Amino acid sequence: MLLALLLIGFMSSAVSETITGKVVRVADGDTFTLMTAENRQERIRLVDIDAPERGQDFSEKSRLYLSELLAGKTVRVEYKNRDMYGRILGVVYADGKNVNEEMVRQGLAWEYRTNKNTRIKELQKEAQRKRLNIFSMRNPINPYDYRQGKRR
Repeated sequence: MLLALLLIGFMSSAVSETITGKVVRVADGDTFTLMTAENRQERIRLVDIDAPERGQDFSEKSRLYLSELLAGKTVRVEYKNRDMYGRILGVVYADGKNVNEEMVRQGLAWEYRTNKNTRIKELQKEAQRKRLNIFSMRNPINPYDYRQGKRR
């Protein structure tokens, strides 16, 4: 019985939900607001990636590129949970593209420090090898370290 309950718990945690809607605002390179068909606004955070923070090199370019990919479009978000701010943590699809991967592919976001997605890891290594955007800098600082430094 205990094994059955554990399996059910594992299976339900692995199940993802899907939400679709129109992008109404892009806050930065990894966060935007979605308007659902029910006229409910949802804040979405692209999971597994971390875009430059405001004031950090490539922050504005990252935000503008995400805006180019999403602004005014209807997108699909696959997710499993929310973060401590109530944002949906999801993989975003627009025009047939995985937007999370696209941001890293272009060197406009890092893999998030707790990322386990091997595809994101590969794309970051490739962007670093090609010295794209963030990775064109001599000693780029990932957003997590940047945020930690600002708090000190």
